[in-house]
Amino acid sequence: MALAAALAVLLAGVAGWWLWRQKQDRMILFNRLPGENVLLFYLDADRLRHAAALAPLVRQRVEPDPDYKSFVQQTGFDYQRDLDAAAVCYLTDRVYVLARGRFDAARLRQYALAQGGSCEGNGLDRPCRMPASQPGRTISFLLISPAVLALATAPEPDAVRQLQTTPQPNAEPLAHAAAAAGDPPPLLWATATPAGLDRALSDSTFLSPNLALFSRTLAGAQRAYLLVADQSPNLQISLRAVCASEAQAGEMRRLLQGLNDLVGGIMHAPRPGKEASVWQRVLASAAISQEKNTVRASWTLDQTVLESFGAPAGAPPGPGAGR
Repeated sequence: MALAAALAVLLAGVAGWWLWRQKQDRMILFNRLPGENVLLFYLDADRLRHAAALAPLVRQRVEPDPDYKSFVQQTGFDYQRDLDAAAVCYLTDRVYVLARGRFDAARLRQYALAQGGSCEGNGLDRPCRMPASQPGRTISFLLISPAVLALATAPEPDAVRQLQTTPQPNAEPLAHAAAAAGDPPPLLWATATPAGLDRALSDSTFLSPNLALFSRTLAGAQRAYLLVADQSPNLQISLRAVCASEAQAGEMRRLLQGLNDLVGGIMHAPRPGKEASVWQRVLASAAISQEKNTVRASWTLDQTVLESFGAPAGAPPGPGAGR
């Protein structure tokens, strides 16, 4: 009996330590990143892998890029298997990344050397660096903890050292605000100044150009959040914009609703191709509201829409896609 009680206490202690360690690693992803940024992006890769709503998107196997395939072979790191979460911070002249997962320090170090780079010391507790694809930039990285890799792409060869300290202000309040914006917590989210969000959506290769128009209505917001949540069997895309006043939020809500209705009406007209009918369904699901100085909007991607995204090029749309 005493042995069983001792084992129960031991297991409870181990479980408590593991949960504490997980929380600490999650907090590192944000309290090491600067609070002043152009764009902050977070991806919960572990939950993404298990989200039932994303099954249509992963059924179609995509052959990996040759460079990425070589990276996996040399380092043993495959983000589809080994990455649990990542926070990416974009500033005007640099990008910071903090990733939580499983990393082989020795192979990552050897990869940097093979790419013409250099490493300090024999482990990854000190920086490795290698040339970036962009001229005048260097990639530097190190392990902050066994499960957290820090990486920087910047003009300085040791910019990753900035992620070893906690800046003031840091990005933790932005992360808390994003997590509180959705229930359940989002699978991925981005927060930005309106100009940064507009630039991110406009440059995106996987969003319809029509949706990039919506970011232009956010010019008067103080901060904007874009979130993707698992509402199995559907996905929900949400937008939250914080304005300086209720009057400004009211005007933004009217503009956003009007733009949604306008684009939806244009897409309602018969036209060849699958994309119009897919995005018509998404726009028809819009729910746009205002609460004091905050505007909220959400759109639902149902299984028909998700299956059309996951279908091979040239495949006919699934049942109901044109309704």
